Amino acid sequence: MNDVQLVLQPRGRRELKGPENFELSIRRGVPLSGIAAELGADLPALEALYPDGIARLWGSTPAAPGRNNAKSVALRDRRAGDKVMFYAEKAFIAEATILHVFRNSAAARAVWGVDEDGATWEHMMALGDVEEYDTPVPAERILTPLGMSTPLRSITLVSAADHARISGAGAEPAEAPRHWLLQCNPEVWDVWSWWEDGTTDQVPWTVGRYHRDLRPGDDFAFWVSGPAAGVYAMGRLASAAYPTTEFDSFWKAPRPSSAQVVDLRFNRYLFEAPITRHRLAPVEEFADSLIMRMPGGTNPFPLSSAEWDLLNALARHGRTSRPSSSEPVVTSRPVNAVPETTTAKNSGSGPRTVTFDEAKLIRQYGEYLGRELRCLTVRLPSGEQLVCDVFDEDVPMIIEAKKSASREHVRMAIGQLFDYRHHLRRDAVQAVLLPSRPSSSVVDLLWSLGIKLIYRDGDVFHGPE
Repeated sequence: MNDVQLVLQPRGRRELKGPENFELSIRRGVPLSGIAAELGADLPALEALYPDGIARLWGSTPAAPGRNNAKSVALRDRRAGDKVMFYAEKAFIAEATILHVFRNSAAARAVWGVDEDGATWEHMMALGDVEEYDTPVPAERILTPLGMSTPLRSITLVSAADHARISGAGAEPAEAPRHWLLQCNPEVWDVWSWWEDGTTDQVPWTVGRYHRDLRPGDDFAFWVSGPAAGVYAMGRLASAAYPTTEFDSFWKAPRPSSAQVVDLRFNRYLFEAPITRHRLAPVEEFADSLIMRMPGGTNPFPLSSAEWDLLNALARHGRTSRPSSSEPVVTSRPVNAVPETTTAKNSGSGPRTVTFDEAKLIRQYGEYLGRELRCLTVRLPSGEQLVCDVFDEDVPMIIEAKKSASREHVRMAIGQLFDYRHHLRRDAVQAVLLPSRPSSSVVDLLWSLGIKLIYRDGDVFHGPE
């Protein structure tokens, strides 16, 4: 530690693709195989540092010639073994150890392109494991003891002696984070496409109030409104509120011309099994929350500690990362949140339309059970889309509904069920839901395949059997 210097590294502004580049080359890493030609003589050193072939890289554009300013000193004197801290939105958000420094214009262009002046980030660092802080460290906690102020505008090198003097400043106890609920209207922002797209764990989100109270590190729950209402993700704020005129492609028209936003960094995903409004309504700790009483209110909605603790406990089953490109992307919604005439291109079983008769049968079965049933939509790595009529989480059971008990319809349901189970839940029980009991030979066929039968008899449903 005595000879370790500290590099203070701005992540870069949004218009310069700072957040996008951080996601690309720090969080995800850069496959060396994709830039091997551009790396040239630098490739062997990086291959030795990254046996898995994925490098954590960051770069800086050249300093103005003939100057001995903070940037030129940092680029000249930083070295392997030094620590780097990343700065964004008046806070330090991550740290890493420098493994290697090198200069390579071709590789930088291949990874990040060029800035508005045609320069590229050719002064490059290869980094060890990057630790993103659960709670970003306020910049003044690091900068003030060094005689510096916010914002940090340039890469800056802190001497080993000063680094040792401020060591541990980032670990000072901070004020306890607040808890917020941020609501998404899927008619305004396409949350389902964002989830299936899988390109980023951080998004800017519009906020209409509490601008001064929102802080990096505060907890948030991400609530989707409408028929599918409930908590679909959780995370922590990655910035304070700030103005912007840039909005991503998931916004549906009309996009706002400008707004105050806060960056959301997701760390838990519940799209496969959300915490639904239906589930929360009878819970005493949440029944009086603002989102239940005033769902038309403005973002954000404050959450009490008791409300947050309840959501946090219910979210423990959620994913901590997005599905990889080789995994199916599953979304669970209430059966009444899926249109009654949805056409799905089901892999292996052809296009299918959920008719009114099937939707009506599903609703009647859910009402008979007295609990909420879910519909699962799945995007396969191939790009194909599956829509499973009903998923009963209490069993768990995959159910395919048909408007007729005919052999033709049951045979179609059998193929769909095996397709669903293969891609969704291989441990799930399979069942067909029919408006009447089928013929005995069809019952025997289902029994031989291990598929349960559920059928309506007047106002009563029999099965699964």
